[in-house]
Amino acid sequence: MYLLIDEKGRKYLVKGNKDVHTNYGVISKESLNERNIGRIIKSRIGKKFFLLKPNIIDYIEKAKRGPQAITPKDFGLIAAYTGIRPGSRVVEAGTGSGILSMFLANIIMPEKLISYEVREDIAEIARENFDRAGIGNIEIKIKSIYDGIDERDIDLIVLDLAEPWRVIEHAKNSLKIGGYIVSYSPSIEQSKKFHRKLDGFVAETRECLMREWNLTVMRPHSRMIAHTGFITFARLVHREG
Repeated sequence: MYLLIDEKGRKYLVKGNKDVHTNYGVISKESLNERNIGRIIKSRIGKKFFLLKPNIIDYIEKAKRGPQAITPKDFGLIAAYTGIRPGSRVVEAGTGSGILSMFLANIIMPEKLISYEVREDIAEIARENFDRAGIGNIEIKIKSIYDGIDERDIDLIVLDLAEPWRVIEHAKNSLKIGGYIVSYSPSIEQSKKFHRKLDGFVAETRECLMREWNLTVMRPHSRMIAHTGFITFARLVHREG
């Protein structure tokens, strides 16, 4: 796979096995090869493109969407505040399009990420995204995590579910002491109910608002990525009580 970026910053994720048709003309397949990585190539009408190898964020931006996905600003917080690293053991529930799955699996590689999803049709969208990005360390289980968690000695459990509090007792049996359960909820009432049932955990809830600046005119953009969800981080400190 290759990433093309045109003069206006638009991105094109391409396989490189055929000509690419863009608003700025056609890019020949012959120009899409390893020796041109990092170079400027031109379309047949003379427009410039940068040719790069895509990274995980490029694949995420171009992934096929199904249900509403957690945004990069939010899954960045999840990684930062739980301290996951290569080899961490991670379980998630509510696979959706697999956007968060891809991000987390890329961090914990070569360890496998386990994702619980109840709908096969939704899981198939995620699998297509994983295959396109070349990510092989994700296993989707067609099972409700409300019925239990098969894995043990887990560093992180991430929930994107309507009733995350139903997973807390299962999580206490599966997490390492010091491991995290993280719940993403669009409603503060969901977050409050989850927080109240976190016996054995220390917890905090955060909301991330992101505003981009236009440095040409030295002012923030009038539109911003504001509320997307509340994220509760809960760390298991004991199992009794």
